[in-house]
Amino acid sequence: MATIKDVAALSGVSVTTVSRVLNKRGYISKDTYKKVYDAMAELNYQPNQLARSLSKQKTNFIGLLVPDVSHPFFAEMTHLLEISLFNHGYKLILCNTQRNDMREQSYLDMLRQNKVDGAIVATHYLQTSDYKDLSLPLVAMDVFLDESIPSVHSNHIRGGKLAARPFIDGNAHCVLQIRGDSDIKSPAWMRHSVFADELLEHNIKCIDYELKADEFDISSYCKIIQKQLDSHPEIDGVFSTDTIVSYAIKYILEKGKKIPDDYIIVGYDGVDISNYVYPSLSYVRQPFEKLADTIVDVLLRKINGENLTDDVVVNDVRFIKGNTTR
Repeated sequence: MATIKDVAALSGVSVTTVSRVLNKRGYISKDTYKKVYDAMAELNYQPNQLARSLSKQKTNFIGLLVPDVSHPFFAEMTHLLEISLFNHGYKLILCNTQRNDMREQSYLDMLRQNKVDGAIVATHYLQTSDYKDLSLPLVAMDVFLDESIPSVHSNHIRGGKLAARPFIDGNAHCVLQIRGDSDIKSPAWMRHSVFADELLEHNIKCIDYELKADEFDISSYCKIIQKQLDSHPEIDGVFSTDTIVSYAIKYILEKGKKIPDDYIIVGYDGVDISNYVYPSLSYVRQPFEKLADTIVDVLLRKINGENLTDDVVVNDVRFIKGNTTR
């Protein structure tokens, strides 16, 4: 097995120079970089990542805690965060808590023991003190944890206004809005509040249905939509996440109703499913790529010693017109 001394000998530089190239320390000419990397490739040399991490007191691992990685929003963000972190030289450790406080606590303990360099937190089932006491750079993703922990999220106020406009312009009379648990401290609540206020201002009735803790699954979505639409025949519009409204579309069409003639449908997020439903969905798209890059940027700045506590709002929220709005 090749050693760092072999790489130095083949590339014609000192062991110290090879070490500086590997750790990207100090000025190294492009020619020297090329010689060292060519020698490493020829010798199939693999640096001892663990030893390098210990010597720098860094692991180059970042923890990501999500409540349910199968949820389309978290799946998309996990995918993009992994890419962004990898491009900055970090690896992602995924902690899928399954909306369970014991699993969340277990993952927090694991992150402490493995001494990751930082963590991105999108879960919300533990007390704030559990995170405040964690001596680790943290960034919250679309959730509020504590004033000392910055939260990065899209502009949900703008998103709520954009979502309300098609119902207003389409002369809707009564809209069903399905939203998350109010016990969760999330900036997403701003979009639901703004959405309801916008409808009220234009004399449109808004029926709010708040998902309970045990209703975050596909079978529950179907039952809720069926019950609400059957119980309230006056409903002529539905607003929720892309996943939930896709089941509303299915049920409405099965009833023999027409979209958007009988029902106006607007989704929120812009995940993959929004591009595959029929009729083509009108939805508000969150800026996933920019959200991921911003989260990583804030976290790496904290890792590098900056004292960042202010929330960051990403503004590039936009409405995508499909065939479910008039």
